[in-house]
Amino acid sequence: MSHSKQPDAPLALNRISLVIEPAHKVGIVGRTGAGKSSLIHTLFRMGTLVDGRIPIDDVDIARV
Repeated sequence: MSHSKQPDAPLALNRISLVIEPAHKVGIVGRTGAGKSSLIHTLFRMGTLVDGRIPIDDVDIARV
């Protein structure tokens, strides 16, 4: 995800991979500018996914 419309702008999130087991709760913490809001925006499809995929229960959210 990028916050800019420029094609060569740096990505806000890069190389993130995680697995959350069923019934587990997750907290997202980090410093200012660490990408917490970008991660949430991407999960809720409020931003444009530039590269990669986000599968939830083996369903790519881009297809929902």
